[in-house]
Amino acid sequence: MTVLLHDLLRDAAKRAPQSIAIQDKVSSLTYQALDNRVTQASNTLTANGVKRGARIGVLLSKSSQAYIGLYAVLRAGCAYVPLDKRAPVDRLSFFIRDCSIDTLVITSDLYTKAVELQKKAPELNRLLIIDDTQKEVMAGLETLDTDDIGAQTETPIQPFQIIDTDLAYILYTSGSTGQPKGVMINHHTSMSFVRWSAEEAGLTDSDRVSGHAPLHFDLSIFDIYATALAGATLFPVSDGASTFPARLINWMTGNKISVWYSVPSILSMMAQQKNFSGQTFPDLRLLIFAGEVFPVPYLKIWRKQIPDKTMMNWFGPTETNVITSYTVPENIDSLEKPIPIGKTTTNADLIRINEDGDIVENAEDPGEIIARGACVALGYWGDEVKTAQKFFYNGYSPWLKDHMYRTGDIVTIDENGDYIFLGRNDHLIKSRGFRIELGEVEAAFYRQENIKESVVIPIDDDLIGKKLYAFVVIDVPSDKSSDEERGDKKEIYAIQKAISELLPYYMIPGEIRLLDELPKTSNGKIDRLKLASNLENNA
Repeated sequence: MTVLLHDLLRDAAKRAPQSIAIQDKVSSLTYQALDNRVTQASNTLTANGVKRGARIGVLLSKSSQAYIGLYAVLRAGCAYVPLDKRAPVDRLSFFIRDCSIDTLVITSDLYTKAVELQKKAPELNRLLIIDDTQKEVMAGLETLDTDDIGAQTETPIQPFQIIDTDLAYILYTSGSTGQPKGVMINHHTSMSFVRWSAEEAGLTDSDRVSGHAPLHFDLSIFDIYATALAGATLFPVSDGASTFPARLINWMTGNKISVWYSVPSILSMMAQQKNFSGQTFPDLRLLIFAGEVFPVPYLKIWRKQIPDKTMMNWFGPTETNVITSYTVPENIDSLEKPIPIGKTTTNADLIRINEDGDIVENAEDPGEIIARGACVALGYWGDEVKTAQKFFYNGYSPWLKDHMYRTGDIVTIDENGDYIFLGRNDHLIKSRGFRIELGEVEAAFYRQENIKESVVIPIDDDLIGKKLYAFVVIDVPSDKSSDEERGDKKEIYAIQKAISELLPYYMIPGEIRLLDELPKTSNGKIDRLKLASNLENNA
């Protein structure tokens, strides 16, 4: 049985070498061509001093070429760290320093950003450009390109054994202290999900699978590896395509996509387009959504539009990937509240605990989900304190000594045995499918010298899940009154600009409001409930 992610590609190439593995808008790669190129790129890394177990950054624009980089890192016995090309340089350079990344795999269009990163993170000293465009070489930065890749043999150079407990990738998520957390996933954990998801989705070699999720988002694991397991064809959705949901509908039908997987927010936006109502999506057989609650009105629109198609709701944090699944009924006309998150997957066992840590026995009583099994990640890279706060050995069956994870997700169980998601027990929310720690956003505001206080409030939004509002108190210059300052649009613009240089777009509040002071509770804490209530009442 295949136990390593990159061997899924090798197996597919042996079964059907001429089948199309990846098709983008300008080119395609067969499984054999992809496998050969991955081996050459992997050999390039090994021949140029990349060591076993190294963390290698990948800064890629989605295309057929981009996936060469991901597979090559794995085949070289290393772990890849996907970097969001839209994120600020300061944020990305933190990841590089945090993981001691000295090698970055890039597509040529991101060469300039890679050079900017090297200036912020001197640890970075080597680039591997995996597509065709040549670039000038920066002094002090070793650059390998397609000529170097092409010079390598198509026979793997692998002087050591890779096993399934080796680290495969690190996915950074938002952190409550202002520092992102790197979730460590090994081959064994990822393969457990990949095998389950391919079977649950019923993937076959005739499927045409959308690659909508960004490569730094855990939804992409299904797109890449479950597709390879089945020998299906992956169609990467171009970066930024979600900005034009009407075009995305045409792309979906034009490419005859049979399996779609994305966050609900993009599906909600697609449902509002003029060209949506006339579509029947004849080639689609399965629509999967995950990452956030699907607003009922838009879920109903999709259900009516594709009444004979299978729709699934998958649920789980990055630290476990998917741990529950729910198939949407054909008739949801009477639905008034969000659908369940479903029953546990075959790669997870879930228990519920109360605030005292005791197991919740009654189905109707709320409890926090604790996950155990092959689904659980290793922990957070380089942070034993945060790891110990969330990951622990099983104290409920101590003889097992297995790894468990506190999700922070509060659920009940309905009469059908399905989990019902109630919310979070902390300040972690999801917007546009991305997980966001409000504390990290607030910490970015506090990095501005003139900001005295800051709080970020999430409010339900039908399109993106949660909309962020920031309330800030600033130091008022002596020559200005507070009223003048509060109405100064230039001040708000300056804050927005500063925040955009620290945070990715999905973490930037949609609105910033200046106040003289933030409301406080009786114990001196910021009264978040009052601010949220005011926002909802004035919506």
